[in-house]
Amino acid sequence: MAIAIGSIVQESNDFSPVGTRYEDFDFAFGERAAERHKAAFTEMGGFLNTLAKSSRKVAPLFAGWAVTAGPVRRRDFARLLSEFEKSLAGVSRPEALLLALHGGQTAESAPDVAGRLLCAARSIVGPKTAIVATLDLHANVTRLMTDSATALVGYKTYPHIDLFQTGQRAAELLLKTLAGRIRPRMAFRKLPLIVPAENMQTTSGPFGRLMNDAIKTEENGAAEAVSVFGVQPWLDVPEMGCSVVSVTNDDPEAGCRQVDGLARVFWESRREFAVKLTPVRRAIREALRSGEGPVVISEPADSTGSGSPGDSTGVLGPLLEFGRDAPAVLFMVDPEAVKTAISAGVGATIKTSVGGKFDRKHSRPVRITALVRLISDGRWTGQAQGYNQGVETSMGRAVVLHIGEIRLLVAERPAMTVDPELFRSHGIEPGRMRIVVVKSPNGFRGAYRSIAKKVFLVDTPGVSTPKLKTLPYRRVPRPIYPLDPWLRVKWPG
Repeated sequence: MAIAIGSIVQESNDFSPVGTRYEDFDFAFGERAAERHKAAFTEMGGFLNTLAKSSRKVAPLFAGWAVTAGPVRRRDFARLLSEFEKSLAGVSRPEALLLALHGGQTAESAPDVAGRLLCAARSIVGPKTAIVATLDLHANVTRLMTDSATALVGYKTYPHIDLFQTGQRAAELLLKTLAGRIRPRMAFRKLPLIVPAENMQTTSGPFGRLMNDAIKTEENGAAEAVSVFGVQPWLDVPEMGCSVVSVTNDDPEAGCRQVDGLARVFWESRREFAVKLTPVRRAIREALRSGEGPVVISEPADSTGSGSPGDSTGVLGPLLEFGRDAPAVLFMVDPEAVKTAISAGVGATIKTSVGGKFDRKHSRPVRITALVRLISDGRWTGQAQGYNQGVETSMGRAVVLHIGEIRLLVAERPAMTVDPELFRSHGIEPGRMRIVVVKSPNGFRGAYRSIAKKVFLVDTPGVSTPKLKTLPYRRVPRPIYPLDPWLRVKWPG
């Protein structure tokens, strides 16, 4: 008998114009999955690290990760689910199952991918086999998930720097369960609430206080795991909303008190999550006036880590107007521009348009004249703590274009922009720039905190905007805050 482990991680954005394919996950199966993560600071890496210290046999199933995008296409999800079931069914009498999931992933045929996977797993391993799953703290926890799993364990940090530790905690909880030392019981509270990601950091503010309270509950022994889920706000699904989950040692009454108390505090702090954005041109002018850099300009509405396509010209356009003489770097997704630059070759000067190819509703292409400085295969390995540290990212072919002092990194596919290694791997040192543009609402703060002299969150349109009321939600339960006046939102406590 063996403990089966697997990882399928992706966050979805139901408003994104770019769907997700099976190939985007770059799956590895069996021992290749273990090999990929054994030295990586991921949840799967945490599983392997902790289980290696025990005497139990491990059966690695699969490992796949895809950058945030639109829902998984119907045919691709059918294949993903089939491969999941086939891999798990291939393990003879698994002793238990450890899964790294996100909890905020959707498919065209399934608004709750994590729930579907956990339900499928339960039907295969039976009612008595322990199933423990890790979740991003942006998970949209559903009743199907809590009914199917033995325990759910969420991240404690945002920016996410505890993926490895979360995997360790989940594995330790599972081992204690198998040893008969605990009998996990979950309590779950859902809130009629969505909050933007920009003020959801765990280092301070309202979410930081909530997470500290959750950690104290664990530390005093009242619970095995307490998780607060701020939810991925760009999901348009029927069972949408923030939530709290507690896992106690056979003490459901204490668990209910814990989740009710945290949920009440969460609800009462809802207004503190409001986001203040800076007009783009003002942010650029202030960055140019500053005596030193880098000044980080965050464009959350086109966040590639939040499901946006990464092709907004909302910052590039104004930067070209009056910032091309200052060292600046930004990332953009545009396969056509990459192809044009590669055809011309390094050293060539090209005239082309960039951006506005995917999200045509919120952005238009910008014409540029640029020097092709570098061509790469778009593969790089994350170095920043968290966010697939130690795992290779493939963003298709990529080029670096020089437009005056502006360095424009253009790739065929999206990549997370929270790690400075994205630029460093392509010969650009962010610390030497006056302006660094990131497409991220919050995750960049972990790696950029030590070098950023100032940070601006700028106001551009896009499918991951913090202006939630502007998005065309159709399936979320109503009323829900902040889409509806709070007096109409019924508190479920």
